[in-house]
Amino acid sequence: MNELNELDHQLTLAINGSDSLFWDNVMYTVTNTFSWSLVILTLLIIVFKNNNWKEALMVYLTIALLIFVADRLCSGIVKPTVARWRPTQDPHLMYFIDVVRNNRGGKYGFFSGHACNTMCMAVFLSCLFRSTKITVTLIFWSLTTTFTRLYLGVHYLGDVCVGFIVGTLLGLLFYWVMERYVHPKVGIRRLVSEQFTASGYMKSDMNILMTVIFFNYLCVIVFAMTLGIG
Repeated sequence: MNELNELDHQLTLAINGSDSLFWDNVMYTVTNTFSWSLVILTLLIIVFKNNNWKEALMVYLTIALLIFVADRLCSGIVKPTVARWRPTQDPHLMYFIDVVRNNRGGKYGFFSGHACNTMCMAVFLSCLFRSTKITVTLIFWSLTTTFTRLYLGVHYLGDVCVGFIVGTLLGLLFYWVMERYVHPKVGIRRLVSEQFTASGYMKSDMNILMTVIFFNYLCVIVFAMTLGIG
């Protein structure tokens, strides 16, 4: 166990930080949930557009409950119970960590809430939309967003890996419950057409979602460059 813990420390130190103000700004911006507001709004609109109001409401409520459970499980139960220091708070490691804008996070970091929350959303929405390119895009979003936590030194690699596993299981569980027990019409194959995904979502809307996600990344890069100039 000590060898595994030491390996976790070394891998985290290898990923953490850089000498680039540009990348510091990118990572600090991407890690902020507010920076993804446009994507969240687009998701809400797409769900509403492709469902009747009852189905859309059910999806909204399921997502809200999923995020609530994931957050409470991580921050309310596991973190204070396991009580594993964040790298930025660990007395044996904190002085070796590159810290951006004095962001050290909370006291404990196991497991990563960012990894859990983003992955449970990526998995749930992938099951909902049934679009391969959206699945790849959402997984990419989860991985890159969570990578910022390693770069910023507020999580160990082990924290992130466990967060991914828990998030995946929660996303699958909540989708299964919604599809099987809550509102069976949400997840079934409703339309067979080149214009729709297997679950009845318009492919044009999936393209819009992908465009918005990558446009958001572009905005983050431009914003980081602006901060670097300033």
